[in-house]
Amino acid sequence: MKKQFFSLFKACVCGVMVLAGAASCEKMNVEDAEEESKANVVLRIGSVEQVPFEMARTRGRDVNGVCSRLNFLVYQDGERIRQISQTSEDVDFGEAQIQLPEGRFFLVVLAHSSSGNPTSTNANKIGFTNTTGFTDTFFYGDSLIVENEDVTRTLELKRITAMVRFIPYDEIPSQAGRIRFYYTGGSGTLDAGDDGWGVVNSKQSQWFDLTHNEEKFEIYTIPHGNNDELTVTATTYKGQSETIATERKIESIPVLRNHITICRGYLFSPVYQMDYEITIDDRWAADSLYFDF
Repeated sequence: MKKQFFSLFKACVCGVMVLAGAASCEKMNVEDAEEESKANVVLRIGSVEQVPFEMARTRGRDVNGVCSRLNFLVYQDGERIRQISQTSEDVDFGEAQIQLPEGRFFLVVLAHSSSGNPTSTNANKIGFTNTTGFTDTFFYGDSLIVENEDVTRTLELKRITAMVRFIPYDEIPSQAGRIRFYYTGGSGTLDAGDDGWGVVNSKQSQWFDLTHNEEKFEIYTIPHGNNDELTVTATTYKGQSETIATERKIESIPVLRNHITICRGYLFSPVYQMDYEITIDDRWAADSLYFDF
């Protein structure tokens, strides 16, 4: 009898503990919701510096359709204290609500289409990698002061990348299954405190699987300034193997922020190792560069 009473008592105690735990979890969820509703900083992407290739007169576009990822980063005294990452599938893509104490902060926003988020613990070295890829990237960086009133800010992001577009005269080798562009002279890492300019000398790689219908190849870098030149090695591989089919090295390719450098020449045929024709295209900015190779 005592044993039965003890079992019943134990079951009751466990039941009470479970209910108490459930109530506690419910309370935590409510508090989390209340915390979000207390956001005192609202950030909205107003436009990005974007000139679509087919619409040379357009200077600004909505963030949708331009990038697939957004990173909202808040720093204080050199330390990242808030981070919100969004993808284009999120319903609130392009808007972030943050709760911050009163104080002075530095706000950074990045728009890009890499497969992952950049490393961002250090505002002076926000880096993309060969793993996540290098894409067209837009930047906003400015001080943010929070006082006793809510802050709403509409942001305009500007492009910090340069693109190099290769247009080969020759056909892709039939045995080639993929191509790798390995390039130096630019950067995959930006300094948010220096207007988003490149801050390290990166060894960047971009891979493309080949369908043999390609008419162009495009790679991106973050320039250090207005005098950067890339050295690019384009290597094709037989099928999906590591066996090299063709390889071509092209040096002294000029790149400028918010410009497209167009390189025309023989990319796959060793017999035609002439200089590339290089042009800086004005469909992003106002100048054009062409480069023969």
